[in-house]
Amino acid sequence: MKLKFRVSLILFCLAVVTGFACYPTVAKAQAIEDGLVGHWTFDEKDTDAKVAKDALGEHDGEIMGKPEIVEGKVGEALRFNGKEDYVVMGAVTEGQDLTYALWIKVEQLPGATKVIIWDDDPQGGGDSWLELLADGTVQTQRGGDGFGVFKTKTPVVAGEWTHITFVTDEKNDKKILYINGEPDAESGGKINNRNTRSHVVVAVGHDRNAFIKPLYFEGDIDDVAIYLRALSAKEVKDNMAQAAAVDAAGKLAITWGAIKERL
Repeated sequence: MKLKFRVSLILFCLAVVTGFACYPTVAKAQAIEDGLVGHWTFDEKDTDAKVAKDALGEHDGEIMGKPEIVEGKVGEALRFNGKEDYVVMGAVTEGQDLTYALWIKVEQLPGATKVIIWDDDPQGGGDSWLELLADGTVQTQRGGDGFGVFKTKTPVVAGEWTHITFVTDEKNDKKILYINGEPDAESGGKINNRNTRSHVVVAVGHDRNAFIKPLYFEGDIDDVAIYLRALSAKEVKDNMAQAAAVDAAGKLAITWGAIKERL
């Protein structure tokens, strides 16, 4: 009995200490707030059948179709069916210094190109896509019109959460794709100015634009964030580390709950 009590006490103390250590990270999954213009957690508390709330309160997303709320990388996520599900955030971005960041997970790699995030005027022109290709790499699109085409070297792994960040740096005239916090592909050149083209949509190539075939994403998307500036490599890594810390804190709470039931 004494041994059981001591083990329980040690476990309790570890949980308390770790809990306090993680507490500052639990409130938010984005470590970097400077320049953050939109943050869609897709958590159950922020999401219903029609609206995905922007944590900043400026750009709530309109949910189209019936994506499911499922367990995410940080809290909950949305699961898109690859047929009709997507979220419209509307006019969010401006300028040429931008950062797009999110988590994705697919159960299997797509048979053809699928759009993760799309930023454009829905009437056509200035298209700017991030796409998941059949080989699991992530590509920017379109050449000579929006982001300019180049893709990651590292593929997404089916069944695992992958953090994707796309940084457009006007000052240094370059674009960078990050996979899981690490720079993975780079290209020179600026993106088109978003001042007249911004219309952010997640999980489909467009809405209301009859000239572009929908490329509906099938899989889970979590914690979408957009910044009106180019994040540094350290800031990209800090954001991913923050999300990992929040995820670990959540798992710790679940584990401690299970331990208490057994005591």
